[in-house]
Amino acid sequence: MLIVPLIITLLFHDTGSQQTFIASLFSQQEYYQCIAELRRYSMITGADMDYSIAYCYYKGKRFSEALTVLKSKPGKDTQHYLLLANIYTALQQYTDALQTLYMCDSTRDSNLTLYLYKNILAVHVAHYDWDNALAFYHSHSDTLKDMRDIFSLLNKAKQEAKNPYMAAVLSAMVPGAGHVYAHHYTDGIISFVTVTVLAGATYLSYTKGNRGLMYTFGTLTAIGYAGNVYSAYTSTMHSNDVINSNYRTHIQNQFLQFNLEIFLPEWMKQ
Repeated sequence: MLIVPLIITLLFHDTGSQQTFIASLFSQQEYYQCIAELRRYSMITGADMDYSIAYCYYKGKRFSEALTVLKSKPGKDTQHYLLLANIYTALQQYTDALQTLYMCDSTRDSNLTLYLYKNILAVHVAHYDWDNALAFYHSHSDTLKDMRDIFSLLNKAKQEAKNPYMAAVLSAMVPGAGHVYAHHYTDGIISFVTVTVLAGATYLSYTKGNRGLMYTFGTLTAIGYAGNVYSAYTSTMHSNDVINSNYRTHIQNQFLQFNLEIFLPEWMKQ
């Protein structure tokens, strides 16, 4: 019974109208209805719409469904690998993203090669891997010659990040030193003064033979000292996150903007 309506649909199908309808759904960000129509369009016309379907899942943040579509597709092309890598990056699976990008064959198209290199840089930048981003830039500086300014930004991002373990060690040696190392000068002064005052109070209590105050101030000194070390570590970590996030946003916005919609059928981008 289902064969008759299917034959009628095939005979009287208006491809142009359906394409217009799908493009309208896509422009209105009705991604899930768009996917249903894309599947129907593919069934009727025989067109390969896997990339478009996966991209709609990606835009709708249904990453697992997008992965399923792309992983099950035989004979993937460069655009499929690029989308797959962007999905892995969105899922913070950076190793899988890089492995996928290195599977791309872009040697026959210089524009596609540049697009691929930007994607590789974007993965490194996404998780603040400044060392590998710089190394990749150096290795492909001829292709990335129009992005020279990115080199100085990557260098600055690398240099401004502080080692939280070094901050903790410095504060263990001299209270507040770790905060100063991380450019948290006020916190460093407060930590130094607090621990020094408490330690001085402990010593004075000891010299006066007041054991009760000595134990009290001694305990507070130990707590203040430990807090000084721990806060040096955590505040440096927080500062690094803020600095790295700012650099990542700046670098992505200025140099690594790319639109995966370029691989959609032209009629979908109307």
